[in-house]
Amino acid sequence: MDVSAYRNIVTVIRNYKGLSKNCLSILVNNFPHINHDTLYSILSLEYQKRMRMNHVKNQSVINKYWDVYQDAVKTGAGPGIILRMAERFDICPCLIAKLILHKYFKECDMELTQINAHLRDTSLIPDPHLAYEVFLCTIYDNLYSPLSETMKHSLGQEYEIKLHNEVLKLNLAFRDEEHLRKFGYDKTPDVKLDVPVAVDGFVINWIESKALFGDDDVHIEYTKNQYLSYWNRFGPGLVIYWFGFVKSIVQADDKRFIIRDHMPTNIVHINYLR
Repeated sequence: MDVSAYRNIVTVIRNYKGLSKNCLSILVNNFPHINHDTLYSILSLEYQKRMRMNHVKNQSVINKYWDVYQDAVKTGAGPGIILRMAERFDICPCLIAKLILHKYFKECDMELTQINAHLRDTSLIPDPHLAYEVFLCTIYDNLYSPLSETMKHSLGQEYEIKLHNEVLKLNLAFRDEEHLRKFGYDKTPDVKLDVPVAVDGFVINWIESKALFGDDDVHIEYTKNQYLSYWNRFGPGLVIYWFGFVKSIVQADDKRFIIRDHMPTNIVHINYLR
């Protein structure tokens, strides 16, 4: 994706104050030519940055959210109290809900370790009013709800399987992460080719699959924590950002790995070059 197009999307997200679910609808309307998963991934990455800045979890903040919630209940506010708080404080609903549950659990002398379980199944929350409020958060939060987290994990697995299938279609022998870990490798790519191949004149020994959009921050982090380890151990490789990437992360003279948004089919087998 061109840097200018990417910046246009990011500008809309950063200027929007409210629920991420509504922001996604705006993005879909404003950028109909861009894949939905790409827009969602960019939105998710931007909101993660925002939450790191805005989401503070100290006791004074927890008490503040609890007091605001309690005041709204006492004044007979309609359903969606925590959702409105999320918009007011610019925090994703489930993150505020967890802090309110934290205070509620302490007030009721309940086990704090069970907060996530009650967030997943809100019927477990003894207070029916709070249970419904938290339930609404899980419905309207498309980034931090238990369902969203499950879907993200599932999506990652789906694209790993997609990668394996496409590699098999190309008749390339490989080892997966599970196999490599049996031999003591702590950091492993999704695919380690048994025999290197060439793509656009670049030799690749491994392939890493990411079911997300590759922006500058994401790419820097993964390069530091994963890709450099793969390169040091196995040589040059291929990184796939299935939902696209901003062109600024591509370095034409990079000898460590190449970046694509799909599995290349223009494979040249090294054996054929002899």
